[in-house]
Amino acid sequence: MNEILAYPASNAQKKSRRFALLSPVECMSLLVAACAIGAAVLFASSRDNFMRRGAAVAAANPAKEGWVIRGELSETCTCSVPCTCNFGQGPSPHSYCHPFYSYDIREGHYNDVALNGLHFGAADLQNGQTIFIDERADPRQREALKIIAARVIEHASPEETNAKVKEIAGRIRYAVVKQEYGDRHNHLQVAGLGEFAADYIMGLDDSQPLVVRNNTTWRIKDSIKAKTSVFRVKAGRDAIDTKNTNSNQGEFEYTDKTDFGKSARWACGGTSACGADKGHQHGGAVKSGADNGVGEAESCHR
Repeated sequence: MNEILAYPASNAQKKSRRFALLSPVECMSLLVAACAIGAAVLFASSRDNFMRRGAAVAAANPAKEGWVIRGELSETCTCSVPCTCNFGQGPSPHSYCHPFYSYDIREGHYNDVALNGLHFGAADLQNGQTIFIDERADPRQREALKIIAARVIEHASPEETNAKVKEIAGRIRYAVVKQEYGDRHNHLQVAGLGEFAADYIMGLDDSQPLVVRNNTTWRIKDSIKAKTSVFRVKAGRDAIDTKNTNSNQGEFEYTDKTDFGKSARWACGGTSACGADKGHQHGGAVKSGADNGVGEAESCHR
């Protein structure tokens, strides 16, 4: 006896039968609709992924505006140790103070121009000032460093900066700069201008150097005190060849918002020391009647 067994149709079978009953036009419409929905879902997912990646990149590389520089200042001058200018007094043992200094930019930028590893600085001597910029700087970096030098070295306000850049243009030279500093020594060499080397003055236990906080003449938080073993500079008619003078070493961090004080008149200890009451401007040629072989002009730190 043959038996025919009837089983209830499954849900999948029911759907298949219903689909089989649709006309070709209806099937095509459903297929098009399904494709459209799939494309929309894929587009939305891709857009979200793209926006998330874009946000991550923007967060990792924010737009750079203005300028920031961080690094180390290495400086010496013609004063004995310690330079009394650093303590709000006039220079000593002479009536002038001729500094030679460099800023090593470990990290920095001017808008989108990277400045990492570059240097700038100056020698302020009897007959004027020579500003130097690292010769490795490309044209855009040189323009950026001119502006920064006008702010940091000349203390120009943001409004005065463009005029000050034009004013100092003739005093700028591009040179090979070698600036080194460690746990016990510093050294600066600027090709065609000069060099100095100094040993840090170590504390009682000989483990750490002596440090002056809130130095009155350099915008660095902590300045290591040092004593030169070599200090030679020559620019035009000015020449220095001496040793056993003061040196400072310390970290700096400046931005385009930093207040550097009044333009080119940051005198040692204020006007009572060697400032406006004597008609003096840093690097000028005001006769003092005293000389140690480097000239008869008064000069003060910035």
